[in-house]
Amino acid sequence: MKITDLKYLEWSKVRDSSGTAGSYLKSYSYIDGIKRYYKLSFFDDVNKKFGYESINEIIVSRILDELGYDHVNYELSYSKVVIEGIEYITYVSSSLDYKKPNETKTTFESFYKMNRNNDEDIISFISRYGFTKEVYQMIIIDYITSNRDRHGANIELLYNQKTNTWRMAPLFDHGLSLLSPSYLDKDIEEYDIKKDVKANSFIGTSNLEENLKLVPTSFFPSIKIDFDNLIDSLDIDEKMYLNKVKELLKWRWSCLENIRNTR
Repeated sequence: MKITDLKYLEWSKVRDSSGTAGSYLKSYSYIDGIKRYYKLSFFDDVNKKFGYESINEIIVSRILDELGYDHVNYELSYSKVVIEGIEYITYVSSSLDYKKPNETKTTFESFYKMNRNNDEDIISFISRYGFTKEVYQMIIIDYITSNRDRHGANIELLYNQKTNTWRMAPLFDHGLSLLSPSYLDKDIEEYDIKKDVKANSFIGTSNLEENLKLVPTSFFPSIKIDFDNLIDSLDIDEKMYLNKVKELLKWRWSCLENIRNTR
């Protein structure tokens, strides 16, 4: 992969809430009237080492393409960046603004709190507004990819001021999935692909498999995904990480098929 020069970008920090000494860095550019958002992987301030969240965005984006789910399209570059005066070469994920003309956005959490009826559960609320399909797809992809971070602000709604209509934003922000937050070689090698992970899910519970009970099996994907080809075709020299990711995805996909077939 060729090296792209992104040294002109200025990065703002989002601290890691897990207590790890590190942060997530974001930036944006506005060139020729086009706004592009950039994200770096987790950055270990102490060891000056990056994680794999930017790569995760691309892998999940490819899976979503296979499934035909509406999502933000992420691009990956291997880039020169400057953080606190020090130059690094690392992977960067980027995407365009997904809002259409006349649209404004709000978080699902805020929308739900402002518009729900007193005795209305969240699934009934979603059905009333016509977001059932999108939410079911979100639950499915989060299970397949072991996404730990679908909190209420990582789901957005878009309001069209001209037509006075709402729609769910395309699925976005999949960095904290797959093996994340593991980034050290030892942790990747020892990662248990079959372990349960505790997820920060605004819709459903913290158990991703439990959340599948909200989804009728008719919404479960019936296609086959060639995870070997999907990942091996990436121009990324991180073989140990990618091989473990393939193991994880194949395992979780087989579990999803088993759940569908035994209900």
